Amino acid sequence: MWKRILFTILAALASILLSACSVTPAPQSETRNMTDDAGRTISAPIHPTRIVSLTYGTDEILTALLSPGRIAAYSKYAGDDGISFLTKDEVSRVGRTVDMEPEHILALAPDLVIASTSTPMQTVEVLTHSGIPVYVSGIPTTVEEMKEKVRGVAKAVHEEEKGEALVSDMESKLAALASKLSAVSPDKERVALGGILGKKGTLFSDVLRLAHVKDGAAVYEVPKGADAYLSLEILPKIDPDVILLPTWRVKAGDDTKAFEEGLLSNPALREVRAVKERRLVPFSEKYKYVMSQHVVDAVEAAARAVYPEVFVTRD
Repeated sequence: MWKRILFTILAALASILLSACSVTPAPQSETRNMTDDAGRTISAPIHPTRIVSLTYGTDEILTALLSPGRIAAYSKYAGDDGISFLTKDEVSRVGRTVDMEPEHILALAPDLVIASTSTPMQTVEVLTHSGIPVYVSGIPTTVEEMKEKVRGVAKAVHEEEKGEALVSDMESKLAALASKLSAVSPDKERVALGGILGKKGTLFSDVLRLAHVKDGAAVYEVPKGADAYLSLEILPKIDPDVILLPTWRVKAGDDTKAFEEGLLSNPALREVRAVKERRLVPFSEKYKYVMSQHVVDAVEAAARAVYPEVFVTRD
């Protein structure tokens, strides 16, 4: 009951905001119906020209599919090199980012919003109630599912042909990597751990698999409902060959170098192979949390971090 009351209040506020700011949704030409990754049927313009993206992954997919003029705003993470693959220059061409507050999104008068299943449903409902079509994309747990996410976003903006070309490019790059990594036989595969982070069945676990790397997190069953941070106490049990160090500063005080030194100086970790052999490799979070076609870049980055010798160019 309270959820319904809250939704009604928010929807009313959104309507008031639209009237007060004299903001009118962009005129819509012909529309077409489609089903998004959440199973919702939406009606969206055949050729949307004021598209708002609410996630860093959809920012990146849209950038590969569209000219900047069709994108009204990127997500608030766009251009943050700790998590986003977009350059500052690419973000400046669109010129605007937005958070997930419905009133801020409505003020942009979008004709299509691209969200994800991680977007608060309250935001999706308020926008939908206000007459804005919202396409909800999924959160893949495999590279194959990522290809479908790309196809889905391409469908939402009516650029299916470009979407297929993007998927084809992903597949070509993966095939080239597979050929290069064929030198790593199954019995020579190394164990890596993404910092002290990881859960079995995640997209990053599939990234490691394609990089011919054994996922250290997959040998430890993280209890359901627990966060993804593994205790330092279980590091000796996993005994990874390589630890991929975190680099994104989420909060003040985060320091990759201090984290590395803490691992190296911890007596309990002295016999862990990655610590003993000093295979502690800074590894950007944008590869661990990738949510776009750049998952292919994540596979290559993981392979380079764990098997640098495979990528040495010999004259």
